[in-house]
Amino acid sequence: MPVKQLPQSPTTPDHQPPYASLPSDIGGKAANLQSLQAAGFDVPPFVVSPDNLSATVARLGTPLVVRSSATGEDGDAVSFAGQFESYLNLNTLEQVAQAVERCHDSVRQPSVADYCRKHAVPFDQLKMHVIVQRMIEPELAGVVFTVNPTTGSDQMVIEACEGTADALLSGQQSPLPADHPLLRKHRRGIESLARRIQRHFGTPQDIEFAIAEDRIWVLQARPITRITFSSEAGEWTTADFRDGGVSSTVCSPLMWSLYESIWDCSLKDTLRQLRLWKHDFQAAKMFFGRPYWNLAALKDCLAQLPGYKEREFDDDLSIQVNYTGDGKVTPVTVGRVLRAIPTVLAVKRFLRSQKQAAEALLDSADSGSFSPWHDMPRTEHSFRQLIEQVYAEVEYTYFRTIFAASLAKLDFVSSFPNADCGALVAGLPPLRHMAPVRAVQSLPQRTPESIAEVTNTYRHHYRNGLDVIFPRWDEDQTFVHNMLVDLPDSGGRNPIQAYHTAYAETLQQTPRWKRRTFERKLATLRHFLWLREELRDVSSQIYYHIRQHALELGHQRDLGDSIFFQTFQDIFADRRDHIETNREIYDSYRCFPAPNEIGGPAPADVPSAAGDLRGIGVSPGTCTATAFLAKNVEQAANMPRGQILVCPFTDPGWTAVLDRAAGVVTETGGMLSHAAILCREYGIPAVLNVRNAMTTIAAGEMILIDGGRGRVEPLNQREA
Repeated sequence: MPVKQLPQSPTTPDHQPPYASLPSDIGGKAANLQSLQAAGFDVPPFVVSPDNLSATVARLGTPLVVRSSATGEDGDAVSFAGQFESYLNLNTLEQVAQAVERCHDSVRQPSVADYCRKHAVPFDQLKMHVIVQRMIEPELAGVVFTVNPTTGSDQMVIEACEGTADALLSGQQSPLPADHPLLRKHRRGIESLARRIQRHFGTPQDIEFAIAEDRIWVLQARPITRITFSSEAGEWTTADFRDGGVSSTVCSPLMWSLYESIWDCSLKDTLRQLRLWKHDFQAAKMFFGRPYWNLAALKDCLAQLPGYKEREFDDDLSIQVNYTGDGKVTPVTVGRVLRAIPTVLAVKRFLRSQKQAAEALLDSADSGSFSPWHDMPRTEHSFRQLIEQVYAEVEYTYFRTIFAASLAKLDFVSSFPNADCGALVAGLPPLRHMAPVRAVQSLPQRTPESIAEVTNTYRHHYRNGLDVIFPRWDEDQTFVHNMLVDLPDSGGRNPIQAYHTAYAETLQQTPRWKRRTFERKLATLRHFLWLREELRDVSSQIYYHIRQHALELGHQRDLGDSIFFQTFQDIFADRRDHIETNREIYDSYRCFPAPNEIGGPAPADVPSAAGDLRGIGVSPGTCTATAFLAKNVEQAANMPRGQILVCPFTDPGWTAVLDRAAGVVTETGGMLSHAAILCREYGIPAVLNVRNAMTTIAAGEMILIDGGRGRVEPLNQREA
């Protein structure tokens, strides 16, 4: 049955709000106002850095306001709030000229230099532009936050006063109570406007407004740059979810409904089987349009084990911590050890049973059990069958294999803490998601026909993320062709040699009586890592079929891509009442750099220090080369060969571009992450979990990375 191929959703991971002029050209505040004005929002008339001030004053009329618009001001990372002045009620050309001059002069104040140093903003690159704008004389004015910046909830916060809001914003006037008649009159309109502005920019907003004659004017809008969370929020993380590609950007409701259903049962069933279950809890939750899992609940279960250290658990998953020392530690006592014996025995049984389940599923996939889904008519019945039978089994087995791999690593590392784990898990048997790279590199000639054949064979691969809302390779052939045809013939070092060397050295240093244990536990760890990666590819195949079914059902029901804004339960019942709300949420957070962890005290703002950067060394070797910064796989595909890729994260969609890198640095990830596996298989050094690498390392800068020690050293040189 022919399938309607939809274009890629405009809400791609790197989607940015439309700017008439870039913030780097006219400053953040002016760029935001221009963007809002072009989108049809009510913005008072204004001119940015006018050449003819007299003509501007004559055209706009009076009274006027002059506002700063420095480069970097009102940006995603820093706001420069309170650093510059706005000048109100200007009625003459002389007053306006003086205000413009003061704005320009303010950029060199010592307080601004201190702010730049604190937030790692290059002070010498700061430029000031000014906004000359018609002033609104309002009956009500104030600010609205589209999310609560002190609790992290999506409850709007409105503070307003009668007349202009300059005294309110400077803290010299208290806001009106919530039951004030003016607020009751305009609250719904303010909230509606705020939601529209957040949806326009795709990130939570701090908006200044003024209301005159029942018309709500937007005076400025900027991203909320700091959000803290109340203790009632609990502790949540995207660890492993972002590496899998579902939390790396906003997640569609269809994808989240699939993921949540299996994550909940697979996690809780595993805890029960390991005798670690305490009580029921919400396993996962959406924040800012992204999935998070319940970190606090899992820690509570694991803390029953003697010798548990919170720091070791967090470090293993690359979770950012806000405590000192080891965090929560469970003492080792005779009583606790005795109570833990059932769990120790249960772990062994779980690893045996999960090994059998994973191998059986791989055998089933290899025997072609999923092949009929390529040609099967895509109907409502087959969609339900695909979800309830095939997907449920595959994803349940895959998730539990992930847990098994983590347990196998914990077992190995606790027994052999000094072993070079990164090298010892390199050189795994051939991995399925690297098969397209091997296939292209083995082609005698890379013709359009041969590349198209590879693309079709591995059609379930993707570039933007695992989410079923994004196209797969067979729908994205131009990009895939260009990426594959430019693959190097070979790259990196042979990882097998590093593995054999580390194996021989560790075995030599291990007492004879412990060597068989070393061999057995290492073999278990390596096998589960291989099983996990193989099942990841099988899982991707099932998501491919789910996407194709969703596309066809969307076509049959005249929904188009709106079907991705339904849950799978809604699709079963053909319920459509939540589509627009779900799409609004998706759009409203599409550009938000959501935190990886939520809950607990906010991490302290620590300015980047000069010198080495630290992370987790996951693939041994050293490399000195030019840094290439890439926020997504499209940018990474343009990286010249032999440079060091610096990126926020990678997921399986990056597989075909990593082979062109001389080394890899990411802001997230750990020893068992997908990026770590790939870098070891490609034989390229990698340092992961380097906090703020994308802002600390400059594009074109020469850096040295040590993938064994987890060190990144900027060399303060730039490529000519």
